[in-house]
Amino acid sequence: MKKTVVIFLLGIFALHSVSGQLSFTQKRQRDKALNDGISLILKGEYEMASARLTECIELDSTFAPAYLQRARILMEWGVNGDALKDLDRAIRLDPGLGEAYFYKGYLLYGEDSTGTDAILFDRAIQNGFQDPWAYYFRGLTRMREGREGMAANDFSEAIDQKVDFALAYHERAGIKRRTGDLQGALFDYKTALDYQTVFPNAYNNMGSVKILLGDYEGAIQDFTTALEQDPGLYMALNNRGYARYFLGDLDGALQDLDAAITMNSDFPIARLNKSSVLVKQNQIEPALSLLGNAIEEYPDEALLHLNRGLIRELTGDLNGACEDWQRAKELGSGKADEYLTECNNN
Repeated sequence: MKKTVVIFLLGIFALHSVSGQLSFTQKRQRDKALNDGISLILKGEYEMASARLTECIELDSTFAPAYLQRARILMEWGVNGDALKDLDRAIRLDPGLGEAYFYKGYLLYGEDSTGTDAILFDRAIQNGFQDPWAYYFRGLTRMREGREGMAANDFSEAIDQKVDFALAYHERAGIKRRTGDLQGALFDYKTALDYQTVFPNAYNNMGSVKILLGDYEGAIQDFTTALEQDPGLYMALNNRGYARYFLGDLDGALQDLDAAITMNSDFPIARLNKSSVLVKQNQIEPALSLLGNAIEEYPDEALLHLNRGLIRELTGDLNGACEDWQRAKELGSGKADEYLTECNNN
């Protein structure tokens, strides 16, 4: 997958490398070639920029900033292997060049299971690359590692540096939602949308917070806006169906949930929610059949077992219910213990 560079450095590049035995004139030529290359990058004239940076490297093959800037062009062209080589050269020549660590981390982000990207973003910041994108990406890696408090701090730092950083507000909102700060999450989602009005995932997630706050009508409005911006967002269909269920609009709920299932059959939560609607309509057997088929496809989805157990209990099949709840517990559902007490008392 081709990645594009997410940030560009403005102005004249700070020179870190220590040059070899260059004359004063050669240094001036080298520095001019570098600054010409940066100016051309900012104008989007990459071919000419690449040529000037290559001239710079020919004048001084130990000049780390030139390799860094040429790597940026290679990233724009999608030649990531060569970009990584230039970034490695830059880091080897100048281990204090924070920008090089950042771009290497960006190229490896999500494609290296060893956590190298997290280390690189950390080194970028430690070596003076105090840029909001560096904090944002370090926050993403920390969130991936389960260090949500530290991730929230990084997103906050990114926002402090770039007040209109919609993506950082969005990610911080997700952490607040998961830790129970629903009003804080709502504020961050709204702020993200103030700065980036076309942001379907933010509308979808803000709607989810409103459901937790009991504002089902407001949630439906958010899910509808999300779908207007991205008609393929099946999660918003599922969530709107869920909100309609709580408002008693069972036909509307089924319409949304069926659409979500059709859009993405590999999404068992929509089938789980549909089973709840069917039970509300007293369609017990269709609900059991739906969950049975879903469990055959997703045997390790704890919520499917949990819900089927509840429906089996309604039919008087306590043994079957207990089997499902026990399986849900084995799959990690803490909620199952609450229902298993009924099995222990019989």
